Amino acid sequence: MEPWQKNASEFHPYLIATVDELPAELRPLVEAALPPDAVLASGLVVPANYRAKAPDEAPETIPAQALIFTGHGMWHVQQAAEGQPAPAPIFIDPANIRWIRSSHLLLYGRLEIASATRREPTLLDIEFNAVGWRQKDQNWRNLVAETVGRPAAAPDAATATTPRDAAILQDAPEKFVDGLHRYGLYTGETLRGAAFHPAVWKQHLLAFDEQLAPDTLITLTDASVLILTEEKALVRRSNDLGLLITRIPRQAIAGVQVEKRGPVDDVTFALDRGGVTDQYRVTLAHEAAEAWGEIWERR
Repeated sequence: MEPWQKNASEFHPYLIATVDELPAELRPLVEAALPPDAVLASGLVVPANYRAKAPDEAPETIPAQALIFTGHGMWHVQQAAEGQPAPAPIFIDPANIRWIRSSHLLLYGRLEIASATRREPTLLDIEFNAVGWRQKDQNWRNLVAETVGRPAAAPDAATATTPRDAAILQDAPEKFVDGLHRYGLYTGETLRGAAFHPAVWKQHLLAFDEQLAPDTLITLTDASVLILTEEKALVRRSNDLGLLITRIPRQAIAGVQVEKRGPVDDVTFALDRGGVTDQYRVTLAHEAAEAWGEIWERR
């Protein structure tokens, strides 16, 4: 039987509560990675999967992986690919996280975290069946809350839209409002301002139109900048159901610069955390970039 002929449920991520529940191919890697005094609080196992890394590439096996929560921080371990040594485990310290980006597109999920270890940049990048988003438990929420300097939220904390939130988000489509509360404001942060713009296109007479920026919602809370976008579309009439969500802790932002370029502007966040400096750039429609600049100045 070929890998793609297996039951799809075999690729679904699942939670574990003890090291003993880890699959045999990951358990020794986790045991070697964890410090002697570390205690596993929970873990998310991502079984080996079979997918193409790009639409025009042949499918290949993605080795099994796991995210291990220890109460403070998170470890990422990955099984060795055939004929290769296992990648070095990555430790994510919430106090060093510069940004978190998550992809939510039908059955496709992806988590990227830019952090630092010993003042050197680290990047966690893990793809999984999107069932994994529902499997993430309180330990993930606690880690994100610690990243942005918020207390851990109660497991049953509500994230309903308040009248004040509704007024701030009145120009944003329901999809973005729902995504912001579902995947962004569960930390209990207070929304301070928001700017939304629909996709910006450049018309070409002899070729397909070019999308300069997708539908985008950029928001400011008392602890984060949250940016929700769709993936860039190749044609104007597309029904993109997914969202890309970026969280930048305000504690990591050293400065913000807006570069005017015409119908769209570049907003660049200068970041400095954990001894590492870099930038995060987002392209916004000109009017939205101006609105964002005013929101940031009023912070």
